[in-house]
Amino acid sequence: MKLNFSLKQTPHLKHVELLLFTKYLSVLLRSGLPLDESLDTLNKQGKKKKSALGEILTTLTTLIRTGKTLADGLLLYPKTFSPVFLNMIRAGEASGTLQDNLDQLVKQLEKEHELTQKIRGAMMYPAVIFTAGMGIAIFIVVFILPQITGLFTSLKIELPVTTRAVFWISDLIRWQWMWLLLGIFVLTLGTNLAYRLKSLKPWFHSFFLNVPISGKLAKEVNLARIFRLMGILLQSGLPISEVLDTTIKVLRNIRYINLITWVKDGVSRGNTITSVLENHQKLVPPLAGRLITVGEETGTLGEMFLYLAEFYEAEIDDETKNLTSLLEPVLIVVIGFIIGWLAISILSPIYQVVGSI
Repeated sequence: MKLNFSLKQTPHLKHVELLLFTKYLSVLLRSGLPLDESLDTLNKQGKKKKSALGEILTTLTTLIRTGKTLADGLLLYPKTFSPVFLNMIRAGEASGTLQDNLDQLVKQLEKEHELTQKIRGAMMYPAVIFTAGMGIAIFIVVFILPQITGLFTSLKIELPVTTRAVFWISDLIRWQWMWLLLGIFVLTLGTNLAYRLKSLKPWFHSFFLNVPISGKLAKEVNLARIFRLMGILLQSGLPISEVLDTTIKVLRNIRYINLITWVKDGVSRGNTITSVLENHQKLVPPLAGRLITVGEETGTLGEMFLYLAEFYEAEIDDETKNLTSLLEPVLIVVIGFIIGWLAISILSPIYQVVGSI
């Protein structure tokens, strides 16, 4: 039977679905089931008959029963299974440690999920407060101010600059809202297109790493991800050259992609990882470099990478909590300033008239 699978229009799994797939497959293999039966069992347990995961499991089961490896099947879904996932599976099948490598992948996927949830959680509360404050301000400007515009006009006094500015903003939002929305759309689209340009991407990525407060968090997220990936790949039995090459393919920040590329070039010439990192201490702190040196000298580089990953993950946890605590009073002050400015703009003409009387 000739199988004809195509890479086009391949289904895509969410991160949680990929995590559960990996976790349940590891559990079934550890229970003693063959690989094809494990995949078939996962497919039958699916709630939806037609789903992305169901399609993937059906394809993988068919391929394995025709003599292919699991890694061969995963190659059909490059948008779902990253180079890290693929290399870990290939190394596990070659060395007979597929179950252990799946367990390592589960840990890595869980850590990535935790990092994402922490960052989203840190941003959620400030976003809600800011949105609520801006909503109140817009409501006052659009619906409350027009009700008293006639009063101020009838007073026949020169309005303060702040009051005139508020009225101008009110008229702008009320009568030119379509142009405002168009401007926001064009600005968002233009920024997105600029971000996608290869010539501007390094600038954006450098900017993200150097923004006060959040830049430190961005560096720690990148370092935690790099060190966990490299630690897991090294412990799976891959040589350092393949580990570095795979890490480059997975990273997103251009600055760190260039850094690992320089490390790879240095290692290929016989240099140590630390000797390359010493010239880039803004991206990798000296503390991490010293621990990597210890790992290289003692032959425990994989374990040291995982230790550094846990260290930076703990730092991220603290940073996200501190960021939320810091943004809360800042947002309260900003929103209070906006509401106070609106109140003064409305009350100052009234005090002016009362004073003249």
